[in-house]
Amino acid sequence: MENATTEKDGSTVVVYLRVSTHKQGTDGNGIHAQERDISIFLDGHSGHKVIGRFIEVESGSNSARPELEKALKLCRDTNSILLVQKVDRLSRDVEFIAKLLKEKNLRIKVANLPNADNFQIHLFAALGQQEREFISQRTKSAMAAAKTRGAKFGNPNISELNRTRKIRARRNDDQHLKVIRPLREKGMTYQEIANTLNEMGVRTPQGCDFYASTVHRIVKRGL
Repeated sequence: MENATTEKDGSTVVVYLRVSTHKQGTDGNGIHAQERDISIFLDGHSGHKVIGRFIEVESGSNSARPELEKALKLCRDTNSILLVQKVDRLSRDVEFIAKLLKEKNLRIKVANLPNADNFQIHLFAALGQQEREFISQRTKSAMAAAKTRGAKFGNPNISELNRTRKIRARRNDDQHLKVIRPLREKGMTYQEIANTLNEMGVRTPQGCDFYASTVHRIVKRGL
């Protein structure tokens, strides 16, 4: 940790950076990108003063992290903002993030989501976890199918291909609806929801931005 003070200032910031492997921690891979994005955020918030900087080499699935605990303690003691590059740099555990967001005396900001409030940070954490689970399930299914087919990896017939596409489309819709529905319940328009998803870095299965019409179609299919 560097430059820690006990100054109580509502605009003071504690920076937390995390990498998953010792190699990333020693050669700078990962840390450089985080510092770059955090610097961009701070450049846009000239009134913020960094009073602490913590670096951790640990998996994001492990919530017991000494450097994170030090960063959180400094934030609580000085009424400072905890600043991370991305939500998953803080944690990959949605419940852990939700618990932190509920703390009245703790404020969290995400450099890559500069305008996100606690509600949006929580949603993005949930979306990220679901995406990781979906990728894991998809990988396992593909491996099982490959073992069944043996060394033959021919293309499936048309009907099987269509069925697979429909299943994948339904899964994608279900994943996005977990974010879209709460936003609709808050009274947000389709365009506002599309803007929020784009700001969060979420993309359609084709890798495209969301539009109001895209969100509307997902909602309509989910009825």
